[in-house]
Amino acid sequence: MNQQIIFNDDICFDDHQQGWIFTGLLSGERINIFIKSKKHTELNNALKFDLEELVEQWLEENEPPTNNKISL
Repeated sequence: MNQQIIFNDDICFDDHQQGWIFTGLLSGERINIFIKSKKHTELNNALKFDLEELVEQWLEENEPPTNNKISL
């Protein structure tokens, strides 16, 4: 299923959970996204693109979550 998601510009690294947290809009619904990762010292456009690409690939293979949370 081809899903279109619009990512918000609110990405940040959560030291406590050891991952990137950001949100997006999918079919008008806000989706909370968490991607476990080693800490990166600087968020740049390449990293941001890679994280968004991971979510898009996940959505191609999975149905949108009913709880509006994606954890990778």
